[in-house]
Amino acid sequence: MNDRSVAQRRRIAIALAITVVAVPIGWLFSGSSDESAEVAPTNVAPLAGDESTTSVAPTEDPLGTPQAAQFDRHVTIAPIVGGVIAVPDASASLEGYASFDYDIEANDLCYARNATPGMFVTVTNLDNNRSTTCINTLVFDSPFADVIMHPDRFAAIADPTDAPVIVEYHW
Repeated sequence: MNDRSVAQRRRIAIALAITVVAVPIGWLFSGSSDESAEVAPTNVAPLAGDESTTSVAPTEDPLGTPQAAQFDRHVTIAPIVGGVIAVPDASASLEGYASFDYDIEANDLCYARNATPGMFVTVTNLDNNRSTTCINTLVFDSPFADVIMHPDRFAAIADPTDAPVIVEYHW
């Protein structure tokens, strides 16, 4: 015989000896007998529409005893109609005069009194309801206008010959 077959026989003999000794010891120390190992089934009340009964073995659940429950299978979700519209805070809306200045180099920059620098400011002409948006980054103050824009940006809401115009602006 070769060494492999002898080693295989020894492994089988050791596994058999452990099984013969370990199973009865485990059965003795578990404290269970054939009579207590059987669990009587418990009938649970059927849910509405279910005529069959089910059997459940009682167990100790750390969350407590589960109760029969019936859940509504119909979920009503309101249909989505239209898009979502962001409405600015009314307290950040001011009225004043708007004008333009040729010294403003970028078309999207403006000065809006009381607005935080870096905020997008929407300016609406109250006479014709045209509006435009600019970025409040300029720091100069004007005694005759509350909003000062690039001439092209101002032309989007009013005729430059009408300057200054009454506007509502918010950020």
